[in-house]
Amino acid sequence: MDQLVYTVEELSQLLRCSSKTVEEWARSGKLAGIKPGGGWVFPAGALIQRLNELALEEATARRKPLAPTAVAMAGESLTRRRGNKRQLPQLPDFRPSK
Repeated sequence: MDQLVYTVEELSQLLRCSSKTVEEWARSGKLAGIKPGGGWVFPAGALIQRLNELALEEATARRKPLAPTAVAMAGESLTRRRGNKRQLPQLPDFRPSK
């Protein structure tokens, strides 16, 4: 990045994306740019700083642990020792006696 200011077309070539993507990112505030006349321009210093921030944000998001798929209930164990089988509760017999 030897220039002081980049146009949408120049920046799209550097980022290897479409001009439309660069303009969308500029409008949404994802990229630091200004629109002094009819087109966007991107100051090199602000652009480098913002690209570094985006890279760190995305790397942090990728490092987040996945949500647990199973949760142990309080007092329950996920594994049981061999021979220590849990007894099923005995239900009362509600059948009429004969």
